[in-house]
Amino acid sequence: MTKVRLKLEEVHKTYPDGLVALDGVSLSVEEGEFVTIIGPSGCGKSTLFNLIAGLDLPGRGKILLDGREIAGRTGLVGYMPQKDLLLPWRTVLENLILGPELAGEPRERARREALEMLPWFGLEGFTHSYPATLSGGMRQRAAFLRTVLCHKDVMLLDEPFGALDALTRAQMQVWLLDLWERLRRTVLFVTHDIDEALLLSDRVYVLSARPGRVRSEMAVRLARPRRLEMVTTATFMQMKKTLLETMELAAPAALAANGKPDRTPQTGAVG
Repeated sequence: MTKVRLKLEEVHKTYPDGLVALDGVSLSVEEGEFVTIIGPSGCGKSTLFNLIAGLDLPGRGKILLDGREIAGRTGLVGYMPQKDLLLPWRTVLENLILGPELAGEPRERARREALEMLPWFGLEGFTHSYPATLSGGMRQRAAFLRTVLCHKDVMLLDEPFGALDALTRAQMQVWLLDLWERLRRTVLFVTHDIDEALLLSDRVYVLSARPGRVRSEMAVRLARPRRLEMVTTATFMQMKKTLLETMELAAPAALAANGKPDRTPQTGAVG
């Protein structure tokens, strides 16, 4: 029987100014599963991640990790926010071991592990480089490796490819697919891009416009391993059509002329 690692039960969030961000969100992520949340800008996706990461508290509802309530507790899940947040005065290696350092782990052991994993992330040869010298895709890979090195089985990835150009984004999607096949971590992912959601995920949740509510859940029935060519298949196109229709019902004004949700940047607290 598959184990549920992360579960949200009727999670509500209202801010002091009266803004209702989330209204009864319930979802689950099973062990080793890749689950994506999509929805229009401002629907509460980043707020949801902040709650799961313990950076904020829900007004009502439960956030459960392996069956235990974790609301308000930090350091239990890996969290990669929208921006890479690499420290410009630290080298790639020094950025990678920041999590283990803060957790009190031996520095040399963290360095050895980071060095062993650099080739997996396409960062071999950039150990002593500074973030300013890296491309956007390399910075995102470094940020992801830093998250992996925190040794949390459940990882939150908040639109990590949103700021990349189309070609780099496609390359990063292929890279993430291959890496997830190796690591098999439990992932909850946020994106605005329906193609990306379907290509990467086992299941997709659609949130409504604010206040965020789960409008639908879709199982992505595509064989793994996945490749970019799958986006042209009839099965993929039918699932995309279904999600687009759901998005239109969730927030008609949030769809741009190209049939994708509005990419207006979101802001929110990050750890």
